[in-house]
Amino acid sequence: AGPSLQVPGPVPSEAGAVAAGSVCAASAAVKVSAKAKDTCDEVPINERTTVMLRNLPNNYSRSMLLTMLNNEGFNGKYDFVYLPIDFKSCACLGYAFVNLVDPCWVHPFWQKFDGYSQWVLPSRKVCAVSWSGPHQGFEAHVERYRNSPVMHESVDDEHKPVVFLGGLRQAFPAPTKLIKAPKIVHRSIPLSSATRMSGA
Repeated sequence: AGPSLQVPGPVPSEAGAVAAGSVCAASAAVKVSAKAKDTCDEVPINERTTVMLRNLPNNYSRSMLLTMLNNEGFNGKYDFVYLPIDFKSCACLGYAFVNLVDPCWVHPFWQKFDGYSQWVLPSRKVCAVSWSGPHQGFEAHVERYRNSPVMHESVDDEHKPVVFLGGLRQAFPAPTKLIKAPKIVHRSIPLSSATRMSGA
């Protein structure tokens, strides 16, 4: 499946976001507790926290992405990250979802990564930032993925979404129903031996 619906919009202005100062720093490690809204359009721009990074190098891994976020000064300022992977090729799909812990971090994050190209691997790609949609917020993304096939035990941990608190990885909230295995699962074995699975 392709990326989620984009909700176009300009880079959040200073008027629409709190400056990254003491107020933001004090709330950076606190989990978002507001009730999740179903669609991006239901969340006012100055309350949105989830952005989409596009045009990422396809040979980037989740570990590389997290290292990039931390090295650029955002350690502890996000609580959800998901880099979708093609299970056949084990290459990322070139986009990722990042939820910031507070709306005040959206503006500096957007400024840093919109136009970003300082990749650790050779690539001509230039990153672009947009609002994530239709889902916005920590709870909305947890609910979106907790029962998803991507969370099945047969899926490599590196290919799963992850959640954080204060910069430390936390256990992903437990599923509320039986998770089906994805149709194709990478098992770190030669491609010729890869098995095709249909979940049950």
